Amino acid sequence: MKSVEEVIACVWDFGTFISIAEKLAETMATVYYCSPVDEEYQDVRQCVQGKGLDRVKRLDEPLHPDVFDSIDLFVFPDIGFGGLQRHLRSLGKAVWGHFGGTDLELYRDYFLDVLKQIGLPTIPSERIVGLSALADYLQENENKWIKVNRYRANMETWHHLDYAHSQRTLDSLAVIFGGAKEQVVFIVQDDLESDMEIGYDGWCIDGSFPAYSFQGYEKKNELYLGSVLSDADLPDEIKTVNEAMAPILRRYGYRDWWATEIRVKDGVPYFIDPTPRMPGQTGEHQLESMMNFADVIWHGANGVLIQPEFEWGFAAEATLHYEASTKDPAISDEWKTLDLPADVLRWMKLYHYCKLDGLYHFVAKSTDEIGVMIGVGDSTEEAIEHLMGNLEWLKDLPVHANLSGFGSLLKSIKKAEKQGLVFGGKIPKPETIFKNAGNL
Repeated sequence: MKSVEEVIACVWDFGTFISIAEKLAETMATVYYCSPVDEEYQDVRQCVQGKGLDRVKRLDEPLHPDVFDSIDLFVFPDIGFGGLQRHLRSLGKAVWGHFGGTDLELYRDYFLDVLKQIGLPTIPSERIVGLSALADYLQENENKWIKVNRYRANMETWHHLDYAHSQRTLDSLAVIFGGAKEQVVFIVQDDLESDMEIGYDGWCIDGSFPAYSFQGYEKKNELYLGSVLSDADLPDEIKTVNEAMAPILRRYGYRDWWATEIRVKDGVPYFIDPTPRMPGQTGEHQLESMMNFADVIWHGANGVLIQPEFEWGFAAEATLHYEASTKDPAISDEWKTLDLPADVLRWMKLYHYCKLDGLYHFVAKSTDEIGVMIGVGDSTEEAIEHLMGNLEWLKDLPVHANLSGFGSLLKSIKKAEKQGLVFGGKIPKPETIFKNAGNL
């Protein structure tokens, strides 16, 4: 096997994880980046992602014979491309990917069947086919969570309080799904008032997990706090889930990041959501907290689990929001441009971007999220302080992060520790954090 410094790699995703290509390029000989461009009419927004970066070369056609034979490693950080990953492996390429394991995330009914098969507890659920059947069910039932198979671009999970409050959502979904509305599969689950919510943030190579990894607490789409724990110190609930899922992941030939969301009720772990890929907004800190990131990927793609070398044991992340310069609601669909300070670029992991004439351009997306800012340290307080110091570099730019949720995260960590779950180190009081924070 080649040394990691000799490797030619190609990172292949939809634009969210360009930063992985940039990180690998610090170590590997050559790193290409590819995101899909093929449509009947090509769109400039798809064709420029990852373009103009200092160390990374954008490729539109990595399967072209002129370049394909030279590529040693393919990295798939995101969802999809399972068939392609299996084909590339059959051709002898090293592949870091899920090999179809994202079906666990996309198909909610399949995921529940797997949980039952391996003996993990499940929340009471109903599989309902078609929007009309869903509406009939919701007329008779209250306080449910509604999930959808596959079509997450059309519908994210939502809470059904009662039919009066859900009627407008159902009307909207009828328009969105159109003539296919009676073909859509919905999963309706009971509400679970859990004692705590925990999660694993690591990776899995053919059913095996590293001896050290992060576990953390998340405020959805906004904030993350995590700490490195040995396998022995991981909460039993996390180990129970990982051990039960290991044979399933091994069957896929899985070599990828692996994150879990687990709710604990009366000592029982309920595996709510799997993330069989790089967990955006909670996993990017690994690019900087881990000193041998490229080695872990290269060896893992070849089926060899090597142990991570973490420089820091604690990490914090905050989502970066771009501030519209106008109140026009359509502004979120326009391009966004930033002149970013070089001193802070290491700690920013950006989404859907290119670099042209020294400026960072973010392709038009119907969201104001442009990436995450990272903070690391030898304690929770140091990681948060580092994060806030990094955000200071952006104070004059139209970007902000909502930090108020750190208070609830710190309380959740303290509550979990009282119940015997290790996080590590001293947990600071929220008031010591916010005396210098606010919303940066």
